[in-house]
Amino acid sequence: MTSFRHSRVRGSVTLLGAAAFAWAGLAAAQTQPQVNAQQRAQYQQNVSQQQLNNKLRDNSIREQQRQNISDNAKRPYTNDAATTHLINQADQAHRDRYQAHQQNALDSYESAVTPRPTRSKKPAHSSSSGG
Repeated sequence: MTSFRHSRVRGSVTLLGAAAFAWAGLAAAQTQPQVNAQQRAQYQQNVSQQQLNNKLRDNSIREQQRQNISDNAKRPYTNDAATTHLINQADQAHRDRYQAHQQNALDSYESAVTPRPTRSKKPAHSSSSGG
């Protein structure tokens, strides 16, 4: 009978071990999607940040090139106040547009990485009575 008890105890221990292993596997499987979701969110934020940096850099380079062209265009007209004034107005319009492009890039990035508020389910009717 002793060997029967030992085999029964070993069987119980084996079942408990298998159950613990299965539970640990289930717990790991349940946390795995959360880790992957966090990794995906971090990756997406990194991609968005890099895209923003690229866009801001490209906009800045284009603005520098445009400014160089404008400066070269002004040189022959340094003694002509009316033409210089028109060129300066055009420069200001371009600078305003450049600032708007930069702000648009920042706003797009912010809206992409800022979590959207979740809507909580509220009851349709209030339980309190007003009087």
